[in-house]
Amino acid sequence: MVREAQARRFAVSPVQEELFRGVVDDAVPSDDSTTEGRLIFQSRVARLRRELLVAPENLLALLDLAQLQLAAGKADAAERLLKTAIGLAPNGRIVLRTAARFYVHLGIFDKAHQIIKRHPGTKKDPWLMASEIALADAAGVPSTMASLGLRLIKEAQTHPRHLAEVAGALANSEMMAGHYKEARQLLRKALLHPTDNIVAQAVMDGSRMGFELDAPTVTTAVRRSSEAQLLQAWQNQDEAGAERHALQWHAEEPFSSRPIQFLTTLYSLQSEYEKSLGWVRRGLIADPSDEGLIANLAFAKAAVGDIQLAENAINRIKEASLAPYLKATEGLIALKRGDFAKAESLYREAEHTFDKLSRPDLAALAMAYYAKFALESDAPDSARIRAEAEAKFNKARSIDGYLLMSRLSPSKPALPMDDEPKRRLSQWVFDSESNTLTERPGVTAKGAPAIVVASRKVPFPPLR
Repeated sequence: MVREAQARRFAVSPVQEELFRGVVDDAVPSDDSTTEGRLIFQSRVARLRRELLVAPENLLALLDLAQLQLAAGKADAAERLLKTAIGLAPNGRIVLRTAARFYVHLGIFDKAHQIIKRHPGTKKDPWLMASEIALADAAGVPSTMASLGLRLIKEAQTHPRHLAEVAGALANSEMMAGHYKEARQLLRKALLHPTDNIVAQAVMDGSRMGFELDAPTVTTAVRRSSEAQLLQAWQNQDEAGAERHALQWHAEEPFSSRPIQFLTTLYSLQSEYEKSLGWVRRGLIADPSDEGLIANLAFAKAAVGDIQLAENAINRIKEASLAPYLKATEGLIALKRGDFAKAESLYREAEHTFDKLSRPDLAALAMAYYAKFALESDAPDSARIRAEAEAKFNKARSIDGYLLMSRLSPSKPALPMDDEPKRRLSQWVFDSESNTLTERPGVTAKGAPAIVVASRKVPFPPLR
């Protein structure tokens, strides 16, 4: 709307012009690994500082500036701003949740959990309950609010909009425990009035849950969520769309490492290693100890031939779950040095570790990267390695593997169609006698049609 108003040259006052400019700056995703992006980032900081000079009690400005300071690597300054916000609004839901996210970002999960757990309002506020459930999982401790949140949902005395996040948090806990029937029911309730977090969760877990996400409330929510749109674009093998939505997500949450993780992975897959390195550096400013980004740094440095820097990055990583990724990167380093036998051994070790972890998709991806770099390094067995990688991919396909193998194979590999029958979040019933259409909420059986005709003679089967 702002762009349309400007394009039509509507008469605007200086105040409106400044407001329009601010809206556009915030709406346009900025690549702050570039000079232009950094200038936009700095202008956002300057604008918030000006707002706080006029109104130092402006909570939203305090929180936004804290997040930008964190993104710039100024954790102490961000913490001071958050403490000021808590002092001004000690019972503010947004303030408490933002403070908890700050400590999650720093990896201090127990402190993040305690902020929410100990607050007296948590027992009455479903939004804080949702945070407590999620933070308890992150901190590796039992939730104190899960049973209370479940009771609140069953009582159905609270508007669904306020129950969305607590239902989503409980759905995730049930799914991780393997209780898919319970998880589906909870996620359905969360999707009645989905937040950005919930709709992204639904898109990510949709295939595991077996849901058809075509309800109007869901499709509308997807259009509002950069993360959900990124996930959908990635599932559709739309690299340009995924990049665009990742940049938008980063613009909205500059302190979050997740869009940066995605961008560094995407650019590495596209062999845009300098771009990947630029975003790795950007992410490490916000969190120098993020070992996932350090692992991406090691990979990109190895890919461009900076062997010593790649090995230095590998030596900084202690996280055990990253071990097979690092083995593959060590295999790449061996290829760069021309030690093909060692490269074979290291890549095979990564492949076998992923297989033992029941992640054949990651094992196939490791082999695809092995094939790519073996070909680039003129390894003597590159044709055999590519054939093995293709066979491995055909048994365990993934979007990443597809996009990489399509760059290696003369004939573009195919991703299998997801033709598994889906469940619906609700079903519409048409009554021909009264000429009415009524929505029947509840998770349907697999493959259920969107609309059914009510029968007067045979009772309509209940939804599960």
